[in-house]
Amino acid sequence: MKRVALFALMILAAATANARAVKVIQPLPETVAGADHVTKVEVTVSDSARKNFDALEQKAAEKRTAAKLPPADKPDLPRPKADEYATLPFARMLPLVIEDATTDWGLKDGRALKLTVQVDTLRTLDAGMALLLGSTDQLAGLISVEDAASGEKLGEFYVDVLNARAGLLGMAMRGSGVREKLAEEFAKHVCEVLSGRKSKTAKKG
Repeated sequence: MKRVALFALMILAAATANARAVKVIQPLPETVAGADHVTKVEVTVSDSARKNFDALEQKAAEKRTAAKLPPADKPDLPRPKADEYATLPFARMLPLVIEDATTDWGLKDGRALKLTVQVDTLRTLDAGMALLLGSTDQLAGLISVEDAASGEKLGEFYVDVLNARAGLLGMAMRGSGVREKLAEEFAKHVCEVLSGRKSKTAKKG
């Protein structure tokens, strides 16, 4: 019993732990990495992720109604601003986040790419479990990279963003906008693969 209590205290002391992973399945050609830009992103969600996904979609829709914004599927809507992302369906929000990230990383020229993101995990932590023993927020999926013009498959990789939280401090640090934060981390890893580097700016020399 003491060991269980000690283990729980260690988790609570840690408060926050991050585990991020990228598994490259089919590397991009050297001529593509860093000399590319994303022109289209398609998002699909697996049945295994559907339950949590649908609950988060409902929350986003409620936020949009509360903000008195027009329906997200209304034709000819202007490009949503970043502060509206929390009110958008996931399949609309994630491509925007990836677009923002690739622009921020300087991926604006070169070969035009299409990304197909197959989400197999999207979940947010259980607050009760987080306070006792810890819980996780997670977004994971397979990304296929194609030439946007020819449809040629150029690469494939898997991204798994896993953020563990524990205790009151961990919950406080987690904050709000969790779905969007997961998407931002996910997009960061996408940029790492597409750019062939680990930071926004390339090293000189």
